[in-house]
Order: sequence, then structure tokens, then C-alpha cells
Amino acid sequence: MSAKNIFFEEQFKIRASEIGPNQKATLPAICSLLQEVAGNHARQLEFDITDLQDEKMTWVLHRLHVDMDRFPDWRENITIRTRPSGGDGLRAFRDFLILDKNEDIIGRSLSYWLILDMKSRRPRPIPQQILDWVPDNVDHVLPLTKPNFAKVEQPNSTQQFTVRKTDLDLNNHLNNVRYIEWALSCLPSDLKVSNICIKFEGEAILSNTVLASYTDTPNRLNFQLKRPADDTILARAFSK
Repeated sequence: MSAKNIFFEEQFKIRASEIGPNQKATLPAICSLLQEVAGNHARQLEFDITDLQDEKMTWVLHRLHVDMDRFPDWRENITIRTRPSGGDGLRAFRDFLILDKNEDIIGRSLSYWLILDMKSRRPRPIPQQILDWVPDNVDHVLPLTKPNFAKVEQPNSTQQFTVRKTDLDLNNHLNNVRYIEWALSCLPSDLKVSNICIKFEGEAILSNTVLASYTDTPNRLNFQLKRPADDTILARAFSK
């Protein structure tokens, strides 16, 4: 497949279920739309999660960085434009631009994906076919980084959740967006964030208890989600 065919976009009108009290789309709602577009594009490329599951493999989101210049209003029309953007052997990168009706950029996202062996639960190399779709030295919408995800040891606030059937995804574990929703639920109502960088480190399944916490430091907010039953870290995140 040539590089010119790897671009994909979808249009959305922001729904009432995707907004907060300020009548603007929430950060978790944006993340959910990004996940939707990524899956639809992968299906078009004939390499989506259902294709992989036939081979006893699956896509999992390893890391997600979202940075919004502004959040779209209720009923506003937006376009999400995406493309695969290379990889490093074990991770496949995917870039997103979020555009308003005038095609002005209102948000950017860079995601990092793994192909997981469903039996061993270990990563498999990204097929060369996927890497070949992307030209060398591609410009990402956000920089590729190796951020430090801090451990939350003395949280400002915590929230505890139990994984329900409605929280599960196609892999039968806690949906990625739930991690973000639950992390942000720890914040005071007057503290808003327009960006997040989150790394997914473990899986939560039905009936697991998940403890979300955050700490407020001078330079950033740090988030952590863990399974208190065995002290397993499920995800770490931060917002600046």
C-alpha cells in the first residue's frame, strides 16, 4: 500500500452524552472518538482487531498522548484525521489531528500500539507490512518521547471503582477510556485539564477493584490506577 493511501478521516457531531456541564466535549469523549476512528481505519486497511483475533492476536493501546487547544462545543461538527505513522519494532505509532468546521486544528494526539499474543499475553513484533505503509522520517503531530511516569505515593485524592460488564472492551478487559475517566474523577471539580499522557501497564477484568489517585505537583498532575488486591499498577498518567 502506498503512503498516499494511509490517510483516513471521519466527521462527528458532538452529542449530549459527550459533554460536561460547560457544554463542551470532555477529554474522555475525545479519547473515545480517537479509538473509534483508529479502529475504523484499521478495518479499512484489513488489519483491525477482529482480523488479528482470527490469528489469536489483538491490538492493545500501550500509550496515548492527547493535547487539546480547545474542546468542541455541544453539537459542533469536527473532523478527526489519522494515519499510521511508523513504529519501532514492537510498537506501531498512529497520529491524529482534530479539526473544526474551518479545518483549523483544535487538538492533536499520538498513540502507541502493541500487537499482543492472546495466549502468552506478550507483545509480538509489528508486521513489516504495517511499517512499510509509512514513509521514513515521518513528521508526528506530537513529539515521540520517553516520559517519566511518576509513582503516586501521597495522593491528594483517591477514588475506588469496580469493573462492570459495561466497562469491558473487545479484549474482555477494562476499556482504555475508563482508565482516563477514572483518573480524572479524582480531580476537584474546578480543576480542568486539556491534555493527558497515559501509559497502560496492566489489565483489569470483570469484578476487579481499581483504585485511582492523583497528586498535584508544581509542574504537573500525576495520576495512577492500580489493583489494590495485589498492588499491580494498571496505568500511570500525567497532565501539564
